[in-house]
Amino acid sequence: MEQITIEFLRTTYPEEITKDQFYRICHISKKTASYLLESGIVPCRNSGKKTRKYKILLTDVIHYLKQRELDPLIFKAPENYYKNGYGERPLGLRAVKLSEVRKDHLRDVFAKQISRYDDVITPDEVAEILGYTTKTVAEWCLKGELKSFLIYNRCKIPKEYLLDFMISERCLMIVRKSAKHKQMLEDALKKV
Repeated sequence: MEQITIEFLRTTYPEEITKDQFYRICHISKKTASYLLESGIVPCRNSGKKTRKYKILLTDVIHYLKQRELDPLIFKAPENYYKNGYGERPLGLRAVKLSEVRKDHLRDVFAKQISRYDDVITPDEVAEILGYTTKTVAEWCLKGELKSFLIYNRCKIPKEYLLDFMISERCLMIVRKSAKHKQMLEDALKKV
């Protein structure tokens, strides 16, 4: 760690800092900061209060930053640490990365789920399938994210294009997925 950074920390922060200051200085999440403090990896004083309970010496933070620079893996939280109380993290939070084989399986599962629809469907039907508004589906079509074409000034979407969209990075990257979309993904990934 550079001497300039150490001097900056010493002149900017008091000798004892809070958890809030700690995670901001170290550029880590609140959850990671909690893990480091609760596990004793970064020494701290715990007052036992509900809020502002941790007091961390700035020298311990500087030591942590130096050690993390040398070997970041020793400070990594256990694999299951970031899971919520219901098992694995819900799919709607972040991107779901899939291999090509899993994408093919996922596409087959989705194809079975939407088999009752015609080969060419409308934005209203896509909205019904995925649980979003028709306006959202229309925006996807206008932006070219969901391939479609116009017939007599009406938007039409071939089911194959919808399936391509459903396994695309764009669709899997939606942070605020609809309840219906989340459920479809969870059900499909259980079968994959």
